[in-house]
Amino acid sequence: MQRDGGACWWFTPWKKLDQEWQVTTTRAQQHLSKIADSIQKTTYLDGEHWGALSDCYLLQERASSRLWDLVHRCRKRLHDDIDTLADVVHKMKALLTENPSKKKIDERLQQRYETFLLELVAMYERELVTKSLIAADMAECAQHDVMTLYIASWQMQPHLDRARIDEILQLIQNDAHYR
Repeated sequence: MQRDGGACWWFTPWKKLDQEWQVTTTRAQQHLSKIADSIQKTTYLDGEHWGALSDCYLLQERASSRLWDLVHRCRKRLHDDIDTLADVVHKMKALLTENPSKKKIDERLQQRYETFLLELVAMYERELVTKSLIAADMAECAQHDVMTLYIASWQMQPHLDRARIDEILQLIQNDAHYR
């Protein structure tokens, strides 16, 4: 069976964009985890967990300062990754307006492929909104359970129905195979 999309003009570029999405979300998740870890550690700095070092205020200040610096650096990187994800979604949308006349296909098939692409783009747009909200709230949040929920949400990508995405891609490959 062919591995390309045949007459579907957006199949190959979309797969590359999906790969870019996956790489970026994985990298951003690492930043998210560092933010959560650092914020969690700062909660212990304020408590009585220092034992014999409880009188070392300069050490506590320095540790706190370094952790918050890490939070701010990771937050900036996280927001940069959100911008990259927004760019990926924008490029996915742009595939709709690309001139498919390079490959002559009948109008019904073209509409079918446009409908598939609209469905995919809608999933990624919803996921982008969710990730943007998580990124916006993450550094302000100090509750460990909420941060854990944010990280789990990020990993699960609940708006991306992978089974449906695979089904759409398989339908396109089947069209290419049987043409």
